[in-house]
Amino acid sequence: MLILSRKPNQSFDIFPENLPPEMTIAELFAGGKITVQILDVRGSQVKIGIDAPKQLTILRDEISKR
Repeated sequence: MLILSRKPNQSFDIFPENLPPEMTIAELFAGGKITVQILDVRGSQVKIGIDAPKQLTILRDEISKR
């Protein structure tokens, strides 16, 4: 499980990496579902846990914009 902390107006991206554009949604999720779990809330910060198939990349928004 990947654990991220996010503040208001921050986000994260989930996307396939190095997959052919003709791949269907069914093929993409054949490796399993994506589960997002809220682990903790403290003031204006939320801790999020993400379980996803290994063929998906999860990046904080500030990293994926580089």
